[in-house]
Amino acid sequence: MAAAQAQTELVEWEPSLPRTDRVRVRAHTCVCQSPIYELCVAGGLGFVRRSTKESPGGSDESSWLSVPAAEDLWWRILSGHAR
Repeated sequence: MAAAQAQTELVEWEPSLPRTDRVRVRAHTCVCQSPIYELCVAGGLGFVRRSTKESPGGSDESSWLSVPAAEDLWWRILSGHAR
C-alpha cells in the first residue's frame, strides 16, 4: 500500500452492521499489515471494510456505493489518495 499523499481524502468510516446474510470479498490487502482493507460486494452494492489485527472481531466500513464507485475508492485507498 502506498504512503498517504499530501491531499489525502478522509473516508468516513462507520462501524460494520449486519445488513445482509452474504458479503463477497473481491480483494483484500495483506493480513501482515495493519489496517487490513477488503473490497466487498453485497446486494448489488460495494464497500470497503477496514479492520486491524488488534481488533479481529471489530471492523469499520465505508459507505455502501455502486460497485464502480467502491472499486474507485478501493484504488484511491491503495494508492494513498484516501484513508
